[in-house]
Amino acid sequence: MSDTIKTMELVYADNLNPGQLMPEDLIKVGDDIVEVVSIESDSTGDQYFIETKNEFGEKEIATLSYNDVIQLYVFIETEE
Repeated sequence: MSDTIKTMELVYADNLNPGQLMPEDLIKVGDDIVEVVSIESDSTGDQYFIETKNEFGEKEIATLSYNDVIQLYVFIETEE
C-alpha cells in the first residue's frame, strides 16, 4: 500500500460582485487573501461594507461599490 500526502492548495475560483459574497469566503483585497467576516450594504444597495480578517486575525472593513469585481479563492485538496 502506498502512502500519499494530501495538501491543501489555495486557487483562484471566480470573480464575484459584493452582493454574491458570503461569510467565510476567501477573497483578494489588495495583495492579500482574506476571509469575509460580515457583509452589510447601505439602504440603496450601492455601497457594501465588507469586514475581513487576515491570517493573523486582524480585522478591517473594505468599502466596495455594487459593481466592483472581487476575486474568490478556494482551497482544493491535492495528493502528492
